[in-house]
Amino acid sequence: MEVEHPIAVSILASYFVLIFALVWRIRTELSITLSNASSKVYVFIFLAVISFLATWTYMFKFFIFSYNEWKINTLSSEPLSLNTISLWLKNTSLFDSAWRQVSLGVWQWLWSHQLCSLTVTVWTPILAIEGTRRKIPYVWVYMLLGQVVAISVAASLFFATILVYKPIVNREPSNGLIKSLFFSTVGGAATVILSPFVASTSAFLPNLLVMHILLIFPLVHLQNTSASKNKTIIYHIILYTLAAGSNFSIYVNQWFRCIDSLLVANSSRQHLLHDIYSMIVDTFFHHPAQSSISSDIVCMQFISMAWMWTYSRSEFKGLPIWVLALIGLTPILSASVTLPVFLGCCEYKKLLIEDNNLSIAFINIHCNKRVCRHVPMFYFHGTENSLFGIVRIVIEEIERLNEYKSKLSAN
Repeated sequence: MEVEHPIAVSILASYFVLIFALVWRIRTELSITLSNASSKVYVFIFLAVISFLATWTYMFKFFIFSYNEWKINTLSSEPLSLNTISLWLKNTSLFDSAWRQVSLGVWQWLWSHQLCSLTVTVWTPILAIEGTRRKIPYVWVYMLLGQVVAISVAASLFFATILVYKPIVNREPSNGLIKSLFFSTVGGAATVILSPFVASTSAFLPNLLVMHILLIFPLVHLQNTSASKNKTIIYHIILYTLAAGSNFSIYVNQWFRCIDSLLVANSSRQHLLHDIYSMIVDTFFHHPAQSSISSDIVCMQFISMAWMWTYSRSEFKGLPIWVLALIGLTPILSASVTLPVFLGCCEYKKLLIEDNNLSIAFINIHCNKRVCRHVPMFYFHGTENSLFGIVRIVIEEIERLNEYKSKLSAN
């Protein structure tokens, strides 16, 4: 059978080849993860499967919808064949049409921006920071896999891998990597803000391409970074705080726009909550492309909640109230807001532990002998002089400790 546009068919076929190539690239890491799998790991493997089924059910429906729409617009009566598929692909930009569909309209963007915000400001830093700490190879593959399959699928696989690959002591992202993460986060957030305003213009596709490039470029040279000092944890906290703040402001602003659209269409506020619920559900199922990306963000909500639960039970030996609050708020505020808050708090806990360990080590080295000289005085010469002596020594050593930390910061 003659195919009029073989290149168009080849491009679609290469898309699926790329998916298999990416999975093959991380086959060793996935094999190690599965061979050392615990019940926690299987939870995220299960979530990856569910996410794939949810997102790609609608993705294939989108392909069918786009093909039928092309047949109607071209008045084509030819039966389905490889040639008609080539004609359809030649005259249709699947990538552009799908993203425009999910970006045009305030309610469509209410769903879609959550995934974009989460990916550019949270997912890239997670891959870079945790990938460096655990020396996980090819972390850029997880980002590309998220772009061509689904972010929720890639996130589930990476979280499962994190549970198996333990952190390496004193291994942190380099200063250069931290700077690139700040650049990609700020730049990525800017593209998210711009997207709904350029969705109907020729600037939409360039803006979308910049967004996707910013997602991947900090991860390309990740394996060449070296261990840096623990003070980089402070930058992690700032980075996640910046992500949470920007995502929250974008999220709230989008909600105001959505509610305003309802009030303009119907000045009555009597059934406002019912109208909001109806618009959310109707938008979810309005178009297969919208359903696919909306399914992706819904799956990411569950995956984020599962990660907060799993990580907290492992690191905190329980579930603190603030973690339970973040888990409960995730369906309301979105994982794009609650996940970076959780990650920032976890980084703060690491900072406290490192600071405490540094203080203990310093005191053990510089203080123990001096304090011990006064201990016998409790037994032989009364307590008054010895207590004053110990207090004086502690004050002196705290001052020396602060000077020691200042020198470390200066270096």
